[in-house]
Amino acid sequence: MSGESLPIAPAAFAEAIKELTLPVLYAKVSEIRNSIAHLHRSNLELRTFVDESCETESDRRELESYILENEGVLVSMTERIALLKAEVEARGQQWIELEDDNKEQQESNGDPAPAVNNGGEDAAAAAAAHMGGAPQSGATSTETPSDNTQTDQDQEGVYL
Repeated sequence: MSGESLPIAPAAFAEAIKELTLPVLYAKVSEIRNSIAHLHRSNLELRTFVDESCETESDRRELESYILENEGVLVSMTERIALLKAEVEARGQQWIELEDDNKEQQESNGDPAPAVNNGGEDAAAAAAAHMGGAPQSGATSTETPSDNTQTDQDQEGVYL
């Protein structure tokens, strides 16, 4: 057990996000939704394997325990999104459903929503644009890695 890290408790998460800017809150939502999409895909693949290829009952039970563990993580991640939404609204801001709009549009076309792995920069940029500011995390397309070095070194705080 000592090799495993435990996730931050919901109360500690809620306290930690109070210090984050709106674009960073939305970036965190994007990151969590990306993780959720990967967990859903992983569970689907595990279920398919269990149903079609699992040869022993022992293997079946082990894989089903992983699926249940993933489902518990999904619940925890959904709770974190709710905490992020509550924080945005507690600041008197309107909650923006950036990912859901994209997913609904793709599902209406019959395409599943893709998992995005951009660290939330698109969500941060969209939230910043909505708030009339510039994104405050990650590099923009015009920055080079050397442009961002000083910013990375100056950042402090809790990494969620």
